[in-house]
Amino acid sequence: MAEITFKSKWAELERSKPFPRRANKVKIIDYREFEKLVNEQSENFVNDITDSLMDGDLYILKGAYSKKFMDDLKINTFNYFKNKPSEFYKMLEGCPDFHREIDIETGKKYALRLCKHSFYFYPWNDDPLNIFDPIYKRWRNIKKLMGLEPNAFEKNTPKDGVIDRIQVVQYPSKIGYLEPHTDPHKHQRLFHSAYMSKQGEDFSGLGFYALDRNDKIIEIESQIDIGDIGIGYATVYHGVAPVNLDKKPNWKDVNDGRWFLSMYSNESDVHKIRHTSSGVSEKIIFNKKIKSKIFPKEAII
Repeated sequence: MAEITFKSKWAELERSKPFPRRANKVKIIDYREFEKLVNEQSENFVNDITDSLMDGDLYILKGAYSKKFMDDLKINTFNYFKNKPSEFYKMLEGCPDFHREIDIETGKKYALRLCKHSFYFYPWNDDPLNIFDPIYKRWRNIKKLMGLEPNAFEKNTPKDGVIDRIQVVQYPSKIGYLEPHTDPHKHQRLFHSAYMSKQGEDFSGLGFYALDRNDKIIEIESQIDIGDIGIGYATVYHGVAPVNLDKKPNWKDVNDGRWFLSMYSNESDVHKIRHTSSGVSEKIIFNKKIKSKIFPKEAII
């Protein structure tokens, strides 16, 4: 009998099951234990975690990064870009690291509606904040879980079609949000985020959430600490709700709003039609109470 690996198990599941659309359970595991299990790749663990993720379970991997690493990342990112203009570059050869303030009106033009301040880093640039080594150390384990080679795409540049990108994000108070959506799954089966802010200490409100089979909100932030990683199948409906609803947004304040870290292997812009994230709000019937909770009032249509 052939050895069961992450790659073979995912291929079997994706042939026999539809992609999950709704979240199921939230499961918690210590990151060091997760790392050990991924690298052992025992048949029981391979079967259990892939079946679980394919059923829509989300995982919080506790203590993946230190709080100091995340606090430094937030401050250093903010300071590095604070005197640079907000810009946009397509993912083509030579694309620099850059940041972009995406307000509500600009965010309505994206594939999914959003409002955020994004800071983008690419591995072919000079890594000004020295973040790729510590992030790749953890990202390789997630790639292995996804059935990829641990160092897949690391050396790619846009001409190769798929590239790694680190995105640090600040969601400003009151208006920062990401509508319910799916993420691209073609080259990265799982969404993969790490958390830089703590509910009840750095912000108040819902923040990151997922939707269950009844289109009810699954609240997750209360179980998250700074430095945790979150993973789930990319097609599960999830989003980011506004926080600090009683505060005015301040794009120039490093301590405003909610911060998080995203790692993704994206199709570059050499593809005429890119496989990207997709908003799903129109597929869901929200009551007014839920709609007002997950969208800023300026974005409700």
